[in-house]
Amino acid sequence: MHLEARGRLLVTGPGEEAGHVCRILSSSGPGGVPPYVVLRYDTGAEELLVPRADLEIRVLTNAPA
Repeated sequence: MHLEARGRLLVTGPGEEAGHVCRILSSSGPGGVPPYVVLRYDTGAEELLVPRADLEIRVLTNAPA
């Protein structure tokens, strides 16, 4: 997964029905690969997003918005 900063994601974890939308602030890996530092729109918190098998991650936008 190669994503740009300011792209938006829909992340759904175990037990979540709707998931949450977040904006990518930066990527720690080279060339836009995970892990990502994201800003969650629902809580306003910054967190580290590391893709795992139990998370469903859907790209909403992969361009600066």
